[in-house]
Amino acid sequence: FVDEEEVKNLRAKIQGELPQRHFGDAVRLEVANSCSEAMTQFLLGQFSLSESDLYRVAGPVNLVRLMQVPDWVLRNDLKFVPFTPGTPKALQKCHSVFDSIRGGDILLHHPYQSFNPVIELLEQ
Repeated sequence: FVDEEEVKNLRAKIQGELPQRHFGDAVRLEVANSCSEAMTQFLLGQFSLSESDLYRVAGPVNLVRLMQVPDWVLRNDLKFVPFTPGTPKALQKCHSVFDSIRGGDILLHHPYQSFNPVIELLEQ
């Protein structure tokens, strides 16, 4: 819990709290079809889960780990060019975000457009 009125820099406070957060209880156990019954029972016991929380999967488990594979490849010619979000034209011309808003509504389409105008608005 963070009291927003007492914290001057909310982002810094949240960054300080994240390493100290406690993870919740397990709610699901996903294992491969080939996982032995002894190992499945052991894992269910370790995480205090019941048989109804067990999901057997035909194929790889936890495909999220595959997100690391591109980082292991050292060939930039095989990778996508990093995406750089744009800034709406209405915000490129004016020095103040408030001046731009006075001229008319501005739609920011995240993540395709930069979040910097929101930060600038808050700073101004």
